[in-house]
Amino acid sequence: MAPSPEPPVPQHLKTTDKKRKTNPTFDPAIRAAVSLAKKTLNKYYGKFDYSEVYRVAMILHPRHKLNYFNTADWPDSWVATAKEIVREVYDRDYKHTSGEEPMDVDKPASPVASKKHNRFDDLPALKPPKAGELGDELDCYLSADVEATDDVLGWWYGRKKDFPTLYCMGLDYLTIPATSTDVERVFSRGRFLLPYVRNRLSADTTRALMCLRQWSLMGLIQDEDVMTVAKLPEIEVSDKNAEDIEMPEGYDDIVDVLSDM
Repeated sequence: MAPSPEPPVPQHLKTTDKKRKTNPTFDPAIRAAVSLAKKTLNKYYGKFDYSEVYRVAMILHPRHKLNYFNTADWPDSWVATAKEIVREVYDRDYKHTSGEEPMDVDKPASPVASKKHNRFDDLPALKPPKAGELGDELDCYLSADVEATDDVLGWWYGRKKDFPTLYCMGLDYLTIPATSTDVERVFSRGRFLLPYVRNRLSADTTRALMCLRQWSLMGLIQDEDVMTVAKLPEIEVSDKNAEDIEMPEGYDDIVDVLSDM
């Protein structure tokens, strides 16, 4: 696979690195730390060449699509390779998962009945395009203009009816964490949630408590909700030997809640 040119952030750091090294206002320790951080950044950026996620995520961002690579002066062959990667992933993992059919021409709800058949409508040059000639969701998405949006997940959610299959692909790739920082923080918080004297919580209960904490930080949990739940009667467990109560399926699905905010 061809190497990727530098994205905007590393390229900007490279052009300003000399100024930082010679700027006397920065302490020598700070300048050394910045150089080490830049070295680490370059190390991990080089791994982009071995992953398809970088290219797929950029193309599925409605503000960038293929324009990002053209603006970054990628050679045409590299842009074509990025497009082929997205097409391969879409055809292999998504296109046939939801029973997507080729998009067809919309028919009017109440067509006007013609008095007689027009023989010229049967001419090959005047026939409507066949369903297979209109392309699939990915073709329609790439053929549309880019759109300025800061909420990429909200953009896809608002168009899941137009792109039901590509919507799933977009969520899968655009929700991948850019770093492992959040994951490491989750493990750190687990130490306080599951201490040595509280080690019999089930996986469902642990997940529910972690979700509750995060939703509270996001403002999704209101005080009146907590008061209402606290006043509910205790749940009777039929199996007295059960270690925990199994949470119902979909209890942690808050996509609809976020869309209404």
